[in-house]
Amino acid sequence: MADFIQNGSIASFMLAALALEIALAAVFFWRKGQGIGLFSFLANGLAGAGLVLALRAALLQSGWLFVAIYLLAGLLAHVADVALRVVLVRRAAGAPLNN
Repeated sequence: MADFIQNGSIASFMLAALALEIALAAVFFWRKGQGIGLFSFLANGLAGAGLVLALRAALLQSGWLFVAIYLLAGLLAHVADVALRVVLVRRAAGAPLNN
């Protein structure tokens, strides 16, 4: 088990599970006709993927630069997710989107 974690295989497993989750959610949101909900879920998944890639880079001792790049990518995806959720909440409340 220690080798499974230390050689980064755990991160590959986590990324595969995340990809499957996003694919299943995409089908759900597509059938419901909720495109912006899908984009929010996708951004959330990409934020998680950035964290998992940073973990993998740290486990494989790829260097601080790769860890920082993956963390920054995760942060940008997280900010996009929050912005999309704000749009969803405003749309549900009937508020104008330009304020």
